[in-house]
Amino acid sequence: MKFVQLKTIRDLVMLVASSPATNVIQHLENHGHIYFVIGGTLSEVFMYLVKQEEPLGGGFITYNSYSGEIGTSEKLSTEPNMNSFPVIEISNQDLITKETLEALKNL
Repeated sequence: MKFVQLKTIRDLVMLVASSPATNVIQHLENHGHIYFVIGGTLSEVFMYLVKQEEPLGGGFITYNSYSGEIGTSEKLSTEPNMNSFPVIEISNQDLITKETLEALKNL
């Protein structure tokens, strides 16, 4: 697995908002808070991620496609021009190897 560290959560939201295949953002605590999506090709897997010291509030990341505003919410927004992306909390996983987690720790 290869990983691509994005600069801000906005970059990750824009990636998800423009993707026809991905509409959730995953969250894993690992020496900070890692928000990520998995993508790739038939032969390679990519993890696009943002690492933050503090967790985001709410179970959804919201994106207003008209104003460009990014926010968080406890509930799904159904307003026009508003997209809500669920944040999936990971309690345990074996998708990301220990070696990759160690590399992410040092970001």
